[in-house]
Amino acid sequence: MYRFLLLAIVLGLAACERAPSVVIDEEKLIGKYVEDGKVAAFLGVPFAEPPVGELRWQGPQALATKVSRRDTTEFSAACMQDMRILDWYRDLAETFGGSADYYPDLDVSEDCLYLNVWTPTVDATAGLPVMVWVHGGSNRSGWSYEPNYRGHKLAQQDVVVVSVAYRQGVFGFLSHPELPADEPLANFAYWDLIASLQWVQDNIELFGGDPDRVTMFGESAGAQDILALMFAEPAKGLFHRAILESTAGFGIERMSSIDNEQARMQEFAKRVSPGNTSLAALRALPAQELLQRYEANFGDYYHSPSVDGQLFDKPLWESVRAAEFPNVAVVIGSNQDEWRESIPADISWDGVADLAASEWHDDAADALELVQDEQDPLRAADRLSTAKSMLCPSQAFARHMSAAGKDAWMYYFTRVREDQGGAKMRAFHGAEYAYPFDTHDAYMTTNATDRALTRAMQSYWVSFAATGNPNSEGTTDWPRYAAPDFLVQELGDEVFSAAAPEPELCALFEEGLAARTAN
Repeated sequence: MYRFLLLAIVLGLAACERAPSVVIDEEKLIGKYVEDGKVAAFLGVPFAEPPVGELRWQGPQALATKVSRRDTTEFSAACMQDMRILDWYRDLAETFGGSADYYPDLDVSEDCLYLNVWTPTVDATAGLPVMVWVHGGSNRSGWSYEPNYRGHKLAQQDVVVVSVAYRQGVFGFLSHPELPADEPLANFAYWDLIASLQWVQDNIELFGGDPDRVTMFGESAGAQDILALMFAEPAKGLFHRAILESTAGFGIERMSSIDNEQARMQEFAKRVSPGNTSLAALRALPAQELLQRYEANFGDYYHSPSVDGQLFDKPLWESVRAAEFPNVAVVIGSNQDEWRESIPADISWDGVADLAASEWHDDAADALELVQDEQDPLRAADRLSTAKSMLCPSQAFARHMSAAGKDAWMYYFTRVREDQGGAKMRAFHGAEYAYPFDTHDAYMTTNATDRALTRAMQSYWVSFAATGNPNSEGTTDWPRYAAPDFLVQELGDEVFSAAAPEPELCALFEEGLAARTAN
């Protein structure tokens, strides 16, 4: 019995020695090998103090709670949020013929400022490009380790993959008049992202990464947040390239302000703490109660960056139109059917007209005329919504970058899964991110076409992270988005260059944008 116990102890110690480890500021991070030892994973690595108690609605604080050995083999809890994104994933699984149980319940906590690293080597001299993923979710839900965002496959392409968390919703965006003016007043989500980028700059060499080749990439609100950080002075030099998937106009065009964030906080405080709207009273509320009460009152509010005089001095579209671009190359694009799933399948032409009025405003009649040739009102409605919120703002952003002499490449994702879910969802919002990560869900049909597109997108994304240009030997040439042709790379059943889609709707969008931002 004693010999068996001794053998177990020896084997256990040997296993610990075989685990990957990195020493940061006298802390030894113990990770684990995945993918048959091809990748070292360090999960749930803290990059700031827990933003709880007095640190709620403060900028992220440097990590002070150190330990000699830190186990980093499991993901941390996600940031406080409702279950909107989890429910979306479960509905998606059922739409594609799978089970909602494919996605387990999600643990959430206010203590959530952690990141995850996947690397093919912990050789500090490797100098591999670094790719930092920012998740989407309307800045009120989502988490850094959703199944399609895990970097164990992508890291095998000789990159270091990092996924980061940030405070969301009521915890990440509001402001209060009692906050000191010499500290962050709002935009706490963006300060969190900056803190994670600073951690990357300080430590990523130890994980085999090159701090001078950091690419931020993200989807939806995550991509919007990256776009915003391109214009934030405190983020300058912390990243060098950006891949923006399905983003641009839906949050940036309606930026908030400190006055708005403080007014909403005060209105919220009156509802949850009548007679005492102080910052201390709000900080004393339990996180779950705070979340539930806020969602009940402001659940439909879209959280966008606010002009705070600290990160952002003016609305971002003004910076874009003034050609105040940093030296950050960009890949940007959108999907063919971004909003199809959000539109009633039985929408009528009267419903399409109502949608045009609500989204295109003074340009509604002209926009509606441009989709009258569609036989299916659902397709017409999807074209209007997708163009207005994602496709055309992305084209406008890339066009302004190109005019300013900056490098921009644009893609258009059109791949439709060949199964029942694909027939219903088409190239939906979020359909693309499984391809660069190579994390295709088991309930979806993944065939030779999908695998070829995976290889192509991984090659483009990794080459861009490595060199600042998506093109490399063996890939179909992808031209810059530039005059006179303004070609985009279609990523679908085949990969090829084509004229930018929806030229008339996008011209209408740019005319309206120019008028709105000139006022």
